[in-house]
Amino acid sequence: MTGLIIVLAIMLVSYFVFKIGDVFSPWFITTGVWLVILLLFTQYGSLLYPLEDKFFYCVWIWVPILSVSSILTYYSLPDRSGAMSRAGEGIPLNKLFFMMFFLISILLTPVYLYKIYKVVSMFSMDNLFYNLRILTLSESDETGTGLLKYVRSINQALFIVAVWRYPKISKWVLLCIVLANIMCAIAIMEKGSIFFMLLVTVFILYEKRKIPLSRIVIAGVLIIFLFYGINLLRSVDTEAATENNTFMDFFSMYVLSPSVAFGQVQEKLTEQFGSRTFAFFYAVLSKFGIGHFAVEPKLQEFVMVPITTNVYTVFQPFYEDFGYRGVAFFATVYGVFTGWLYRMFRNGGGISRCMYAYVAEILILQFFQENLILSLSVLFQYLIVFVLSVQRFVGIGHNPPDDSK
Repeated sequence: MTGLIIVLAIMLVSYFVFKIGDVFSPWFITTGVWLVILLLFTQYGSLLYPLEDKFFYCVWIWVPILSVSSILTYYSLPDRSGAMSRAGEGIPLNKLFFMMFFLISILLTPVYLYKIYKVVSMFSMDNLFYNLRILTLSESDETGTGLLKYVRSINQALFIVAVWRYPKISKWVLLCIVLANIMCAIAIMEKGSIFFMLLVTVFILYEKRKIPLSRIVIAGVLIIFLFYGINLLRSVDTEAATENNTFMDFFSMYVLSPSVAFGQVQEKLTEQFGSRTFAFFYAVLSKFGIGHFAVEPKLQEFVMVPITTNVYTVFQPFYEDFGYRGVAFFATVYGVFTGWLYRMFRNGGGISRCMYAYVAEILILQFFQENLILSLSVLFQYLIVFVLSVQRFVGIGHNPPDDSK
């Protein structure tokens, strides 16, 4: 572990010395995330089972390949930033489509929350938060929400657009979007929705030069304690469930346990090519009757590490389907895609600014689980909202017009 920490630290320092990107570039986020995880294990690793060698091998493969491929992709593409792509500028807005999505949000979000509450209220109120989480994560539509579930993606996409536009957007519109996202977070009892809003806000404020790096660190600490409080509310009120509710248990469960749990992941030999990695595509093909395929469930099996967890880092689907070669290949895919998107973002594209705000969160959470390829459906939902709401110019990487005049 020591050698790996030294190598990652050297890589991170090199980015600073040679001014390669900023703290939210794909290579900086990836290297920084895994360096922090390894450093935390040196202090708190005794709370969990030992890390397996396969985890270290995957980090050795993933970080250098993703970092190098993203850097090469970024610098191989033309720099068209110019004066118009200054970070402090906003993005263009198609008011017709934006207000259409906004209307959908304020009308359907309360209905979505009501539908879920209606089902959950049939159960014991003692375990209300627990039942909310289980029902909304189930593959079947037991909540009866149907198409209403897509309002979550609309709300989050609108939030990204609104924060980029602020203060050129009215405060009450932004407030309504924030409340809609909070209602969705309550509906599914998911801390990720709150984390999403906080991280996107910090990212955009940093890119607009409105917040220094030191405040980002302070905000991160406050976020951790906020999530700890939410986790206590969501816990089932039983002795077995509350035994591990100390702050360090919480910290280990959500930050360190995925890396340990990955040690229990095994390569799966199945006749279906990339069964886990390409679950989205198999689900689409099955839905349209093109074939009958096994679709892996989104909710993973729980394992003991020794605390209970069901997330296994970004490596899991790639290793399960293709072993170390899969980890290397998809590190390249991640690197090329994020490097390209980061260049488009720096070139001043309005759509790419919105998309990278979403992808930056995915990169930060790579220690937790894979959220890009397994969640392509969500990415496409975001993209639809962005394309329609931010379409006053052609091309993702073009400079937006100055609409402040």
